[in-house]
Amino acid sequence: MITLARALFTGLGRRAAFCAAIILAVLVALWIAVRQGRQAGEARFAIRRADARIRSLQSSKEIRHDVQNMERSDLQRRLARWMRD
Repeated sequence: MITLARALFTGLGRRAAFCAAIILAVLVALWIAVRQGRQAGEARFAIRRADARIRSLQSSKEIRHDVQNMERSDLQRRLARWMRD
């Protein structure tokens, strides 16, 4: 009787350890996936933000160049039109 109980508890202990190991492995895999996903998202956001900044700087440079090379009368006409709108 004791040996039967011992065998039952030993088998149950092995099964519990196996289940615990599987659950732990799944949780670790999920944690790694979430962590990598978050880091990838942050990297993607940083790249988009840098691209937007570069586009903004290029646009500003082009506008500044156009304004500096524009004739005074054209500049005043455009300014008047811009203020009207």
